Amino acid sequence: MKIAIDVSQMAYEGTGVARYTRELVAALLSLPTKHQFLLWAGTLRQKKYFRDLSYRSPWNKAEWKIVSLPPKLVGIALNTLNIPFETLSGSYDLLHTSDWSEPASHAPKVTTVHDLVFLKYPETVDPLIRATQERRLKRLKSNSTTIIADSECTKNDLVELCGISKERITVVYPGISPDYKSQSTREIERVKTKYNLPAQFILSVGTQEPRKNLARLAEAASTLNIPLVLVGRHGWGDKTQTLGFVPDSDLPALYSAATVFAYPSLYEGFGFPVLEAMTCGTAVVTSNVSSLPELAGNAAVLADPLSVDSIKSGIEQAIKSREKLIKLGITRAQRFTWARTAQQVMEVYDKIFEK
Repeated sequence: MKIAIDVSQMAYEGTGVARYTRELVAALLSLPTKHQFLLWAGTLRQKKYFRDLSYRSPWNKAEWKIVSLPPKLVGIALNTLNIPFETLSGSYDLLHTSDWSEPASHAPKVTTVHDLVFLKYPETVDPLIRATQERRLKRLKSNSTTIIADSECTKNDLVELCGISKERITVVYPGISPDYKSQSTREIERVKTKYNLPAQFILSVGTQEPRKNLARLAEAASTLNIPLVLVGRHGWGDKTQTLGFVPDSDLPALYSAATVFAYPSLYEGFGFPVLEAMTCGTAVVTSNVSSLPELAGNAAVLADPLSVDSIKSGIEQAIKSREKLIKLGITRAQRFTWARTAQQVMEVYDKIFEK
């Protein structure tokens, strides 16, 4: 079987969708399989990025089709003019689409739905992205594309909010990069010195938007005897230290340095930071809503994200049970590997192929 995958969104480094696509496809190409892969990218400015990548392992195992078109023009061609994907890519037996498009295709299709933020918290989504996602969802409702959901929460949202049959949806959890692991004392000290961090602190990774719930977290932390450190753009109060943008290379040591990692988000399709913190050996407190309980299992303290008191007591409990939570978290995070994700995605492909 020749499997075509739209990897265009890998050009937007730093986004969750780019990371998902990159890690999944690299893991798929590393599996022993008789299937062939065709990687398609529609881009103008990032053409060199994809061309350079295509010569490196494991990316050189695939056939590549890099089309020199701006993303907006590609979007018009695929999403508005309904030009079949084969017209731009050449022939294939199965198509796995990117997050932003649901194109016409003569062959069967698979698509990954990460979350339904654009429906549940539309004010937090760029209007252009929201319109694209709404159009994509409308097509998914009316066609037979096989859907991969990042979590049971996302699957349930697709069924309950969108009326999509649960038989069409398979849950496949993303993995955690092996770059995230407990760091050495030397590396922790390097990052503490670089960012002028205190001996003990609560860490949270997120931006100031209502869904991330950082205002309630800051209020809860302000009553505790331990400072809050935010990786994001804005902060609140005297006890909050804001680091702004932090490169990925510093994040594992930041997680490892933290006394507690707090992530009281109101909604996540899949909460990467929760598992990243766990695998770096950090005690975690997170929300008891959306996908977060299914990721955390019994390895984190779960709090009501709408209650400042619950978040505060959750942090206190995580500090008291820190050693126990660290052990549970490291074990829990080991379940989430990209090799496992790729194997389960391949099983989705094979079921379609058998039909």
